[in-house]
This record gives sequence, structure tokens and C-alpha cells, in this order.
Amino acid sequence: MSNELETCLAALFINKGKDVLTAKEFTMYASLDLRWMQVRDANALMNVLIEKKLMSKNGDYLRPLINISEVSVPVAYRPSADLIKALNNNTSKQPAATKKDAAPDLLPKLIQEALASGMEKGAFVSECNKISKRMDVDMAVAAIMILKERGVDATPFIEEARSSVLSR
Repeated sequence: MSNELETCLAALFINKGKDVLTAKEFTMYASLDLRWMQVRDANALMNVLIEKKLMSKNGDYLRPLINISEVSVPVAYRPSADLIKALNNNTSKQPAATKKDAAPDLLPKLIQEALASGMEKGAFVSECNKISKRMDVDMAVAAIMILKERGVDATPFIEEARSSVLSR
């Protein structure tokens, strides 16, 4: 599995065209862009690569500890089903990470508020994503902005959103 981990690491960094990635870039690229695996499996892959000393993490930045240019990466490489299964097993053994004193996820409450006001869930979440990316704000902040724009009283959620954002 170690050889495949090296290939997977090299393929990811070579495909991305960078020698340093943030943890979020790593997981989103492996899961959403390359469609290799689920986000939780990409997180597990990141942790395994760090644990096996194939990649270092300094703050939020990840850097390969191997010379990725020396790794032979097949054309159209995808991690094997065995590797993904091993990552799945690894994630199921680890307890879910919990943030102490962090507010529970606010977005589901805001979605319920949007539904109660007659908005469709898919359209609301899509619009939240657009605003979140365009304005570089948290999804909950974008959701509150949309709710207020549509005339929904979102003031009960503002303090919770503020504390949730500041706790990150």
C-alpha cells in the first residue's frame, strides 16, 4: 500500500500543479475535482500520508516529503478500490472530530427557515454557495444575507453565526 500511497500523493500534486496545498485544497481536489473518493476518505488519505511521513503539515499547509517527480504515475491514475477501502476502514475506526464549545451547525436551521418562508432547498443552498464563494464568506453568513434579502427575520441567528465563524 505504501507504493500506491506515493503514487496517489504524486498524482494529486502533479495534477494540481502545485508543490504546496492547504488541507482544504487537498481534500476538495481529491474528492470533488478528481472525483477519486468521498471527502472523509480524502481527509483519511491526508492523515495517512502525514502519518507515514510521505507528506508534512506545517500549519494548514501540506508539502510532499518525497520527490514526486521521481514517482512513476500512470496516465489517468485513480486510487485502487483497495486503497479507498483501507481509507474507509481507517475513518470508521477513528472517532469523529468534534469542536469543543463550537456552535452546532447553523446551516440546517437556516435551511429550515428558508423552507418555512417558501424557498426551495436546492435553490437556496445553490444561492448560498454562489454568495459564499463570490464574497468569500461562511455559508451561514451567506444564508443569513439571502434570508434578510428575502424579508425573513434572521436576527435570531446572527449571534450564533458570529460565534460559529469566530470559533474557527
